Parts: sequence; structure tokens; C-alpha cells
Amino acid sequence: MASYIRRLTIERFRGISSLTWYPSSRVNIILGGGDVGKTTILDAIALLLNPTTVYVVTDADYWRRDVSSEFVIEAVMSLPDVTAISQQSKMSWPWEWDGEKPVLPLGNDDQAKPGDPVYRVRVRGTSDIELAYEIVQPDDSIEAFSVGLRRAIGLVRLAGDDRNDRDLRLVQGSGLDRLLTDKGLRSRLGQQMATADVKDQLKQEAQTALCNLESSFEKRALPTGLGLGITGGPGISLNALVRVWAPELAARRIVINAVCPGWVRTDMGGHGASRSVEKGAASIVWAAALEG
Repeated sequence: MASYIRRLTIERFRGISSLTWYPSSRVNIILGGGDVGKTTILDAIALLLNPTTVYVVTDADYWRRDVSSEFVIEAVMSLPDVTAISQQSKMSWPWEWDGEKPVLPLGNDDQAKPGDPVYRVRVRGTSDIELAYEIVQPDDSIEAFSVGLRRAIGLVRLAGDDRNDRDLRLVQGSGLDRLLTDKGLRSRLGQQMATADVKDQLKQEAQTALCNLESSFEKRALPTGLGLGITGGPGISLNALVRVWAPELAARRIVINAVCPGWVRTDMGGHGASRSVEKGAASIVWAAALEG
């Protein structure tokens, strides 16, 4: 069984004053005109189940920008054993689902059939403009809704723009990257791809075009003998290009570096990225100022 939301409640989040939704356990389609809150609902779910702690809250996330009134996003969820919900450092006890709401578990002496076990998880935007991730226990006590548990739930959001497959690509911070949890994998793949020789696989007309390009580079005193390599995305492509060009340009006393600015809060990185634009740019400036 996969994790799924039985009931979603949103209070005072962005343009939504109050909303309660009972999603289907299968496919859900949200229809509506422009600027009516469709994306806000998806953003609320993404914030609640965000597998990181780097989302930056602003007053725009609060209803009418009133930060004195906290916003609350809560989901009543069915969570399978694979999420290890029952193996947290502090025990998380399930509620029972009566079809409309979570209720206290029935005692052993009750004859009624028990409902399905569910858990109440929520995120609050506090008056200090900070996020508090919580699990609400049946006795109304609160435990932490940990990053590890949110990651185990495994939310993957495919956005509606030209990067809608980002979570399915092996790039920093993607769903696939989090799933594999191998920080050195992309670097090792880049090294392998940089050394792969695919020139022999080209058709004759392609080989001729490549030779013509080589001659054009030579006439303009540009690097030659570059060849081709298999690449797997913008980051890996750049790293592979640097590895090929660096030895060629070193003979001319030209130093070439590739800098990863990290996961930066841009249109591509998204609002949940861990680094500001200023910090990302600082890495590039540092590399550019290195002496050969």
C-alpha cells in the first residue's frame, strides 16, 4: 500500500482562508479558473511533505500577510510500514479513520470493527515566520514530523513547466537523487561519460561535419581534438567539457574551472533550495579569481 492522504485541511495559507478536501486514493484532478487556488493546494501538500528543511517562509505565505495568525496545513494519512512510521525514535501512535475524521482507537472491549489506522501530520507557519513540523498523537501530544519520515513518504511533484520531469532526472535535490542517496554517483558518472568515445558510432556524414568543425576551430586558434562524449544533463555536460578542455588549455597557460553553485533559490532551483543567489554567485566569483 502506498502512502495517501485521507483528508487535507488548509487554514490561512496564502490565498486560502479555510479548506477541507478528501482526496481519492487514486487519481485526483483539480479543475478551476485562473488564480483560484489550484497551485496553492499543491504547494501546501508539497510544503507539508517537503523532504528537506530549507523552505524559506515569507509573509506572502500567510493569509492576508497576517503573520500573527499562524497558517496550518494538516493531512490525515495512511502510511505503510515501509515508511517506518512505527520505528521512529519516539513512538507515533495511530488514530482510527471513521470515514470522515480521525477518532480515538477503540479499546479491546469494544465490539465494533476498528477503523483503518491513520496519522495526523501537519506543518505550522508560526508567528515568528518559521515552520514547525508535527505529528499529532491521539492524546493530543505533539511529536516531531521528521525529515527522515517525510523523505520516506516519498512525495514527488512534477511541476507544470518545461522542467516537469526534474524529479525523475538525476540532478541535485531531485526525487531520484534523494531516492538513491549516493552523493558521489553523479560525479562518478560524469568521469565515465567524459572518457567515453562515441565518434566511431557516427554516420559518415556526421563524421564529416565533425571534421569540418575541427578545421574551423583550428583556423580560429580554438581548442582542437575535442572529440565527443556521452553526457547526462547540464551539470554532467559541463563537467565533462571541462575535463576535456583543461589539458588542452593548460599548455597555453589558461586555467579552466567548473563550479557548482549548489542548490540555489532560482526559477530552476525553486523556493525550497538551500542556498541564496548571493551564496551561489560567490562560489563562481571565487573560482574566477583563482590564480593559475
